[in-house]
Amino acid sequence: MELAMELAWGLARKLADGRFHSGQSLAAEWGVTRSTVFNALQTLRDRGLEIHAVRGKGYRLPAAVDWLEEERIRSGLGVGGGYVDAVRVMQEVDSTSTRLMASPPPPPGRAVVCLAEFQTGGRGRRGRRWLSPPGAGVWLSLAWQFDRPPENLSALGLVAGLAVREALAGLGVDDILLKWPNDLVVADEKLGGVLVEMRAEGNGPCLVVIGVGINHRLPARLAAEVCEAGGLAPVDLATVNAAGAVPSRNAVAAAVISALAVRLEAVARQGAGDVRTEWRRSDALAGRQVVVETGGRSIPGRAAGIDLDGALRIEQEGGMVRVTAGDVSVRPER
Repeated sequence: MELAMELAWGLARKLADGRFHSGQSLAAEWGVTRSTVFNALQTLRDRGLEIHAVRGKGYRLPAAVDWLEEERIRSGLGVGGGYVDAVRVMQEVDSTSTRLMASPPPPPGRAVVCLAEFQTGGRGRRGRRWLSPPGAGVWLSLAWQFDRPPENLSALGLVAGLAVREALAGLGVDDILLKWPNDLVVADEKLGGVLVEMRAEGNGPCLVVIGVGINHRLPARLAAEVCEAGGLAPVDLATVNAAGAVPSRNAVAAAVISALAVRLEAVARQGAGDVRTEWRRSDALAGRQVVVETGGRSIPGRAAGIDLDGALRIEQEGGMVRVTAGDVSVRPER
């Protein structure tokens, strides 16, 4: 099985140029039969990779794919790279966050990063499956250890979302807002998301793993699957930046890792601080009528920003309600 997967991912990288490659030439290059090539490509299709097959021409991807490369990512880290001990790119993994949570933590004040082309068990908020076809986005997790839980730790998810938004803005991706608690949206369509997991021992070391998923170039059929799964309609960087240059996946990964590392280093020194002003500038819910589903009940009202600890404020006729966790939907304007 391991050799079969090695062949499959080797073929995926061979097809990265978006041009046709005949089954015969691929079989000859790897020293296997054309049937073996066909089966390996079917394995990739089963994982969501779209592959075109044309008789007399061979196989190709719909467009060139910028597969992730450790050295390209490390070389693009910039300032944040000074806090990153390791960057590992895996072809296939259950979940990058699960892998880091089960691994030895980095030293305090340092980060290790895991990226994957495909996750068999990628997770979104509230246990939802994160759909992640190979080459369609950037799926990564960053582990960071604090020597003790920082001040205002509950706001860390918002800090991470702001860091990712800042990273993408630096690459020329504008108009991104944050939908509480940590969805990245453009015109109410989901570009990506952030998921934070923690493991702490009293007032001792605190391990934080931040998972990030960003849509880069999604297959058309995926939108329907996401909506059927109960998620926001998705959008990708190729669509958002249709009029300009779309940043490469390696550039996106490097920018996000660097921004997260810089923010986490600041949190380690001075706590998460007051992110309310920065959140206000990027709040996708500000002033809108919403319904929050949390703890088996529905809370309607007008979104009125966040509190210092990151809780969402909901204004109702009877006063202000704080929500610390839940799913938010925007109500149609009357």
